[in-house]
Amino acid sequence: MGFVIQEDTIYTHDRYTSFYELELGQFLDDLSFYKKYLPPPPSSVLELGCGTGRLGRALAEEGHAVTGIDLSFSMLQEAVSRPLNNKNVSPPSYACMDMTRLAIQKKFDAIVIPYNTLNLLTNPNALEQCLRQAHSQLVKNGLLLMQIFVPTIDHAQLATKKQFQFMIFDRPNGSKVIKEILKWREPDSPLINLKETYRIRYQPDKKNEDWQYDYQILGMDYPAWLKKLTTAGFSVKATHGDYQLAPFIAGEHPTLLLAATAT
Repeated sequence: MGFVIQEDTIYTHDRYTSFYELELGQFLDDLSFYKKYLPPPPSSVLELGCGTGRLGRALAEEGHAVTGIDLSFSMLQEAVSRPLNNKNVSPPSYACMDMTRLAIQKKFDAIVIPYNTLNLLTNPNALEQCLRQAHSQLVKNGLLLMQIFVPTIDHAQLATKKQFQFMIFDRPNGSKVIKEILKWREPDSPLINLKETYRIRYQPDKKNEDWQYDYQILGMDYPAWLKKLTTAGFSVKATHGDYQLAPFIAGEHPTLLLAATAT
């Protein structure tokens, strides 16, 4: 059984939420970056693209006052359902909202945009609007902390060939999800195409399922990101190239962890 979900519905589909949670629900390798640069708790933190709340919960456990927004109601339902281990702190609050159309009547000490969320804004106007609005939601000298994908020298070869990856995840019911990723670059463009296929196998008393998601991400280089941030009113404070917080090296590190202040 096969299903194809296009880009405009990928993150709002209930089935994708279960795949997302299976892959990233327990992921916290990036937490050390956010803890290093966030003001001491309790500080007010707005998370753009909070997904199922894995990072927001961890920051709330540290004592921060977290507000998370996401475009997917299904993702937010999953986030709300997860209790905190620390009963002495307040859980995050959530709102279903487009990160390019913020409608929050308060300012925050910091904004976090985790795990390549900004790369999903393939329209330059939408990206610029998101960054401008993020700036307006911060207090003076407030912090913007984000992770973005930046192409390496190896990624430049995607213009001439496709890249294939796969991962296997075990589900609680004994079935497995095989995630296949096919990636290639648009010619003479910063856009990268992704075709993600999730193959559900060994389901008890159920047939196999194949779910396919087609979408694009923005693959700008570091100077282009720096220009966007500067234009939106941010000053870059620090950059790292991995979760061990090594210095970022353009062309070598595909992960850019960036801390900036609202000037």
